[in-house]
Order: sequence, then C-alpha cells, then structure tokens
Amino acid sequence: MKDAHQTLAKTGGHHIVKSVARTCETLVYFDEVRRPLSVVEVSKKLGYPQSSTSALLKSMVSLGFLTHDARNKNYFPTERVPLLGSWMNPDLFGEGIIQRLLKAIAQRTQHVVVLGTKNGDEAEYVQVIRLKKSPIHHISLGTRRPLGTSGVGRVLMSRFSDEEVCRLLRKINAYRAPDKPAVDVKAFVASLAETRAKGYYLSTDQVVKGAGLISMPFPSHQSSRLFAVGVGAPTDVIQRSENEIVRIMREEIVRHLGKKGHDPRVC
Repeated sequence: MKDAHQTLAKTGGHHIVKSVARTCETLVYFDEVRRPLSVVEVSKKLGYPQSSTSALLKSMVSLGFLTHDARNKNYFPTERVPLLGSWMNPDLFGEGIIQRLLKAIAQRTQHVVVLGTKNGDEAEYVQVIRLKKSPIHHISLGTRRPLGTSGVGRVLMSRFSDEEVCRLLRKINAYRAPDKPAVDVKAFVASLAETRAKGYYLSTDQVVKGAGLISMPFPSHQSSRLFAVGVGAPTDVIQRSENEIVRIMREEIVRHLGKKGHDPRVC
C-alpha cells in the first residue's frame, strides 16, 4: 500500500500535499488503462483506502473531471481533462500529432515508445505507448530518470550549451543523495559532442540489466520546451536493430513534425 513516504520518494523527497498527489495519480492511472474504472480498482492499484478513493472520485465528478456510471458503478474522465493543457502547445498536442507519431513508431518497431521532457533536474516520461507483447515493463507513465545518467536525459541535455550543461550538472551533484555517485561533468560534456553529431543516443543496461533505449530529441523548431522520443527493447534486440530503429524514428519525426528540408539529425 502506498503511504506518504513512498509518495515523497517518487517526487525526490519534496513535500507533496496528499490530496493533490492522489488526484494526479488517479488521472495518470486513467491515462494508462484508458477505460472506465471502479472505486475498488483505483483503490487497489494506487493503494488508497476505499472510503477515501470513493470520496476522491465523487469530488472529481462534482468538479467536472470525471463522469459516474451508476449502473456499472465506474468512473471515466470527461473532455475537460484532455482540454486542460491543449492550449500550451496546440501545434504539437492540439491535433493529436504526438499520439500519432508515437503510435506510428511503436507499430513500425514493435517496441515500447516513450515521450520524455525535462522536469527540474530529471527527465520524465509524459507519454508511453506499450504494445501488449512488449517484454519491457519497467517503463511507465510518470517515470523519472536522472538527467545526467539516462539516455533521455542525455539527449535533452544535448540541446543546451556546454556552459549550461556544466552549470546544471554541478547543481545536480551538489544536491544529490549521499548514496548517489556524482556525474563526471568534464567527461559528460565531452561525450555530448558525439550525441549531437549522431542526433540520438543508445543506452543499455543503465536502469535495468538486459534493457536498452534509443533516445532522440525533437526538431528544435517545434517547441520552446524540450522533448525527446525513446524506443525501448531488450539490449540484444536494440543493439542488433539500432540502425533500423533510428531510421524509423527519423522518418516518423519528419513525417509528423519536420519542416521541408529539415535534417532531423540537427536538433
């Protein structure tokens, strides 16, 4: 069962108001399963007391974010939920372009696909497309990875200048947990030249042994906010299929996001 300590651990130790955390986690759960849910299902999955879960869902109905089917005793998000953030980047999210891009890559590669963005000192997965047969299970919506030691984090950092990278990594090192190793700032900055030249980064066995991720940044003209797309698969598969996966990712990024004549490797 989840408790306050687990919630704090997920958010880097910062104080989180319990009711806010539960509301957000409930919406994320709906986004993952994409079907109506009962009080019992939400309570069991997220570890909330059933009485609190019932009160939370009823409150979200009253506020207009969920609908309640009394006959089937389940809840489902209303149109208010997807419309909340559509104004922030309508060119990318307003027409469902991102979802089509991620699904196209997933269908062509037959691997799990993630959309990552910078959130403070971490990279966060804000969209995940997982095929039912995918053997990769450690990647989920809301997963966070360190900027300095993850593939998605590296390609996001490649969009910064070397001076900005150094400044950010020194801050991360200064505030890291005692059991976390410091990032070698000099070596990291030096290695970014290859990442920028290739336009992607292949990481293997970093988070889970036997799993790898190819990460690629979005074209820089698309948004002032940093985004990266990643394809995850078993290490042997992703190493064997590296060139094919990279080609598919580039083709789909250009098809859905690219300008005419834009080189997707120049980000």
